[in-house]
This record gives sequence, structure tokens and C-alpha cells, in this order.
Amino acid sequence: MPTLHLAEHQDSEPIELALAQRDQIADALPRAVIQPAQGSDNAYVISPKNYVGVIKAGGYTIEIAPKLDISRVLFLIAYALNPRYWQDHVVEFEDAPTLHEAIARPFADFTERATRRGPLHGYQSIDDSLPGVRGRIRFADQLRRHQRITSPIEVTYDEFTPDIEENRLLLGAIGKLLHLRFLTESTKQLLRRATHRLADVEHVRYDRRRIPNPQITRLNQHYERPLALARLILGDETIELSGQAVTSTGLLFDMANVFESFVHVALKEALGLSNREFPKNARGHGLYLDDSERIRLRPDLSWWDRGNCVMVGDVKYKKTVDGEGKEPDLYQLLAYTTATRVRTGFLVYAAGESGSVTHSVPLAGKNLAVTTLTLSNDPEAILAEIGALADQITDTHYQAGPALSAT
Repeated sequence: MPTLHLAEHQDSEPIELALAQRDQIADALPRAVIQPAQGSDNAYVISPKNYVGVIKAGGYTIEIAPKLDISRVLFLIAYALNPRYWQDHVVEFEDAPTLHEAIARPFADFTERATRRGPLHGYQSIDDSLPGVRGRIRFADQLRRHQRITSPIEVTYDEFTPDIEENRLLLGAIGKLLHLRFLTESTKQLLRRATHRLADVEHVRYDRRRIPNPQITRLNQHYERPLALARLILGDETIELSGQAVTSTGLLFDMANVFESFVHVALKEALGLSNREFPKNARGHGLYLDDSERIRLRPDLSWWDRGNCVMVGDVKYKKTVDGEGKEPDLYQLLAYTTATRVRTGFLVYAAGESGSVTHSVPLAGKNLAVTTLTLSNDPEAILAEIGALADQITDTHYQAGPALSAT
């Protein structure tokens, strides 16, 4: 399968594609821009926009390189997964040649360590029809199916087995990575070895929007790291299409979603808040701009105290050239501050002039604070910028008085 090498937010050279190939790539990368190349009837220029990673579509393996160093992308992803997780392994894989290798290799290593002495076992409740009694008789099913208490017996019993959710998640992630075939041979060998150890585990096809999240206990604590990456691999932004001619699989991420998730988690940690106090997209709080509740608002950042919003903000994976913010983004933030009735809103950009600028809107009684993070910095420096933003938010919260008077 030939490979197309693309770069995040860059136009490709003209690529000859049949209409079916073009449509399959467009389906696999729905937010990408695919335009006809000038002077050609069957060549196209592809801009993947915010996508990074690898995906198979249209008869090609499409590799999309990120603008940031791979280690920085991995830091953002890992920190959003677990703030205490990234420190243990991100630095070890800074030299990985691709983003998917940088994710697959630590997953393979962690899975190897977790299953080296055999896979985790647990008790599963099983319903079965047996010639004798084992466990508990299901009397309702017995009478409905057989009209009498006789063989076979409908029973429920507990079995100590490796076929549990934790191992199913690991096996599902292994299968997805091996299907890429775009990994180093040493990584693939580790993944195949783990597959043999999980031979008695059922293969499950997970819906990426509803990946199970097993509770970490003393018994499965050694699975915590591989499970975190397994959920990432199975729940990424990859679009999987079923059909005879249209298939696409891969490990693909939308950097806008990655950046938003990172800022949300990092600010929540810096402010010392819970998910309930600092939900993403104001989840659990119906927020509307109008009285008839037809204009729904979902800010990226919001801090809630006893049912009242005390801070609101938005995150943009884009560059602000002058550091003052772009007009549509400021209008959106003004709508958020109006709906939540907070005095100051915060707008966080991924690149641009460093520092912060605050716009006063006296007619609305609002302040719009614009902040830029420098993602090319070391992780510690990025987190220091998050800490400074958290301090600014805290100061604004505790100093907040009545809204600015309209003039």
C-alpha cells in the first residue's frame, strides 16, 4: 500500500486520485480540505487541518506529521489522560520516529510488564444450561424453557477467568495497532507476544465513543498504565467505516480536541477542582444565551460553585498574531460571559504573542482576558504558564464584585 506523507495544517503537493479514492479519504478525514489542483482534471491538494497520526483510506496509508515535536504532542495527550502519568514515560520515547510509534511502544512495554506472569483473572457471572446443578438455579428461566425441574438445568455460576474487561481492552488495542502494520518490528513482536498470552480472551469491537473505564483497585493496579493507553488507542478520533470498498482504520487525533482536553485537565489540576466543579463543555449545566433556550452554549471551560458559574472560558487551537484575540472568538466569549453572568471570561490560544491582554467591554459590563500558551516550550514551562493562568483566574474569582457599570 503506497504512503502519502502529509503535514498538519499544510497543503500537500498535487496527488492523482480517482473520484472513489478522493471520496474515501474525505470520509476518513471529514474536517480536511481536499481541493482540485490547478491545471489538472484528476489531481487534488489535501490539507489535513488539525489531524495528526496515521490512517488507511483510499488505497493509501496516510501519515500526517504534527507541527509540534512528537514529544510535545505525546505530553499533551498523556497529561490529559492522567496528570501523574506523563512524567513516567514521555521522556523515554522522545526519539520515536512517528506519533503512533510513540504511543504504541510504551503501550507494548507496559502490556508486556503487566502480563509477563500471566494475564489478570477475575470472576465472571455466566448463565448456562447444564446437565447438573452448578451455582444458582434460575428457576424462572427453567420453568419458562422446560416447564419442569429436570435436565438440562438453567444455572448461573461464577468462573475465575482471564476473559474480563481489562484484558479485552488490552487485546482490542493490540489488534488495532497490529492492523496498522506501520510500526517497528520490535514493537510488533511485543504486541504479538501479548496476544498469545491473551489467547483465552474474547475479541470485542468497541464503540470509540463508549470505551469502558475499569476501576483501578489493588488487584488490577499493575494494569493501570496499559489500560490508560488502551483506552486512548481505542477511543481516538479515527473514523472506521464498514463496507466492501470503503474502509479506513488508523490512529488519528484532532489536535484541537487534544489541546482543549489538555487545557481543561491542566487547569482543573492547577485550581484543585473536581470534575463536577470544573466540567468540560459545562456538562450537566444547561446553558443558553436566550430566554427561550434555543441557543445552546457549550464553553470549553467553566467553574461551578453551588450551581452558580463563577468562571467561564474558551480554548482555541489556533494562533493569535498580535496576542489580542480574533474578533469571532471574542464575540463567542462575550456570549459565554453574558449567559453565565460572570464579569471576566478567559480565552486561551495555542500560539501567538506571549503574555495576556484584557479587553474591557463597559457597555456589557464584561472583561475578556486573552492568554497564549507556548506549546514549543518544555512540559514544565507549559505547566508553569497554566499555573499562572490559574492564579489569574483565582484572583479574578475572589476579587469579583458587581459587574462593570454600563455607560
